[in-house]
Amino acid sequence: MKNLRLLGLALLAAFAFTACDDENTAGENGNYDIPTTYDFENVSYTGQIQRLDMLDELTTYMKTANNGAVLDAQVMLNMFANENDAFANDELNAADTKELENKTVAADIELFKGFINDFAAATAEANGGVGSNGVPGVVTSPNDASKKYFFDANGFEHIQLIEKGLMGSCFYFQGNSIYLGADKMNVDNETIEEGKGTAMEHHWDEAFGYLGVPTDFPTTTDGARFWGKYANGRDALLGSNEAIMNAFITGRAAISNKDLETRDEQIEIIRNEWERVSAGTAVHYLNAANAAFADDAVRNHTLSEAWAFIHALKYNPNKKLTNTEVQGILAELGTNFYEITPDNINSAKATLVAAYGFEDIQDRL
Repeated sequence: MKNLRLLGLALLAAFAFTACDDENTAGENGNYDIPTTYDFENVSYTGQIQRLDMLDELTTYMKTANNGAVLDAQVMLNMFANENDAFANDELNAADTKELENKTVAADIELFKGFINDFAAATAEANGGVGSNGVPGVVTSPNDASKKYFFDANGFEHIQLIEKGLMGSCFYFQGNSIYLGADKMNVDNETIEEGKGTAMEHHWDEAFGYLGVPTDFPTTTDGARFWGKYANGRDALLGSNEAIMNAFITGRAAISNKDLETRDEQIEIIRNEWERVSAGTAVHYLNAANAAFADDAVRNHTLSEAWAFIHALKYNPNKKLTNTEVQGILAELGTNFYEITPDNINSAKATLVAAYGFEDIQDRL
């Protein structure tokens, strides 16, 4: 009888352990619950939302060039640096410690200022006119009059270079390299600040803010913007939506439970999947340029987007391509999109496909 009682207790303990293991995620520091959405106490990434809003307003202003407007470089520079009450949204003007410029890769700040000045100068030169090779202006697709874009004399669409470029050099860089980097992760994880959590939790939340998705993404995709929008656009083939979101949720829960091993595993997943979204989106736009090669408007528009997503690949600590290799791909696209060849496009595409293992989906991206 005594042996039967001991056996029963052993079975009961084994059952309890198994049930607990099935319900929770086991970490180095014990079992803990992981929510199904980004729903935690003391979460704040207001600054990231404000920067997304700033880029939204800057993009809205820049797109007026597609209707022939002459742009003011100083207006755009003010939006970039959040100076001189540049925004229609007074809350953004009041957030004077938040800006795009000081969160952009330092080496790229002058690049974007140059894009802004060149863009404004090109719109002034065009003065509402039609563009062509050697002539800045608006180019309309012969197949769809709703597709009209302002290009410089070399066929580059500065709206895309600036908007998508800042998605890479600001949002992608900050999310992957800075807020998930050692300097922001090796910080206090004990002292809780009301509304923000610990310093480590807060930095993790700020990285999540740069993704631009709802807290219940991908169940809800409405409201996803910038990187969230493009992750969703490629999700059917890459399956990155759930992978990135689960990693952000799991990593945040791990931090709150002092499980830094699991946190670090999630950082690797986020970086790898976010990079695949950027590379996959670049291939998507190279495919679009090939498909509409004879259409100057669509070809140059999609090549400008591809250029920016390729450029972003520099700013991931886990990057599969060196900066020199990224520059080599951009060099394949050349300096004049009116004069590019299908071979140029296919060469750039082939390098990306090989680096990211897209062989089976390369023509469907």
